[in-house]
Amino acid sequence: MIIVVGGGPAGRMAALRLAGEGREVTIIEKRALGGQCVHDGCMLVCALNDVARSIESARHLEKMGILKGAVSVDYPALLEKLEATQDKLRYILNMETTASGVTVEYGKEAEVRDGVVYVDGIAREAEAVIIAGGGISAAEFAYIYAAFGCEVTPVARSGLLSMLPAPLLEDARRDLSGVTILENCPIEKVLGTDKVEGVIAGGKEIACDTILFATGVKPESPYVTGVAKGEDGAILVDEHMETSIKGVYAAGDIIGGKCFTPAARLQGFAAADAILGHPRKIDLSQIPFSVVLGLDYTVCPAKENGDVKTLPNIAGPGSYWHVLGGTVGHMQLETSSNGEILGFASSGPSTSLVGTYLGYLVRKGVTVHEFSPMM
Repeated sequence: MIIVVGGGPAGRMAALRLAGEGREVTIIEKRALGGQCVHDGCMLVCALNDVARSIESARHLEKMGILKGAVSVDYPALLEKLEATQDKLRYILNMETTASGVTVEYGKEAEVRDGVVYVDGIAREAEAVIIAGGGISAAEFAYIYAAFGCEVTPVARSGLLSMLPAPLLEDARRDLSGVTILENCPIEKVLGTDKVEGVIAGGKEIACDTILFATGVKPESPYVTGVAKGEDGAILVDEHMETSIKGVYAAGDIIGGKCFTPAARLQGFAAADAILGHPRKIDLSQIPFSVVLGLDYTVCPAKENGDVKTLPNIAGPGSYWHVLGGTVGHMQLETSSNGEILGFASSGPSTSLVGTYLGYLVRKGVTVHEFSPMM
């Protein structure tokens, strides 16, 4: 029996891989399969952003005189349909996982003490254990709720979206033109007694009735003892995802580093492969990341400095009606002297999807000369 603690992307992928090889696997999940992404993170942002983009697109076409009539959001109806969709996603994930032969035990608390798994306080026998426990962008929520008609003020401790190169940052600020951005302005105090009335940030008082903290993800591992951890609580693992205790593996947000779904899935597969006797190293360098506003903003950091070229992005689905305003986004490539693509950044419709494939080519060392015929 192999026990997987947590049914997020890392744990679920590990369980599927192990079950596919005929191993007996049980996932212990306190809540529901899917982890933060499905229930609180990127899928939630996707749902809200789809609606926000539809509203902003309709408003843009109304200003151009193409559509007539204002569009607004029915927020209670949105939440009702959102919850129904999440229920369906939970059903699909459960069906897919159990159909593969994995046993899922819901609503149970699991602890790992010195390599032994305790479920609701009772020790379980296991030949191997995978611990797969669990930011959401302030800019993404600012865009969404501004489109819904709210007055929004993002307050950033440093610079907002400072990880974007200059051309993309300019595009992003245009997407966020409907909000008031305060930068280098840490929140010092929340005002109000029975309800929120405002905050003090950067020495100034800002009135508000709701606060949303989007300050990133921190590894949560208090239920795991006996393994080596970093100062931030992240469980330390070797290149095969094994902890300081033999037979105990960890993957996902709980080991820190790049806290997003594709990385967690890859770590889960690596942990499973190690248990199956096929250990392999995984490379998490140059995995693209995205921010989703009116456009997608996708960045694959360059592995070394090179020659930077920036061009307007192409016009097409999702951007045609922005040609007149010059707001179709940008593509930035960084290349070596022999044409190898070292990194890229792109703003435009669906660049997060395109970035997945372009990121793969970057990791393979493909040159612009090899890429050109496809284009």
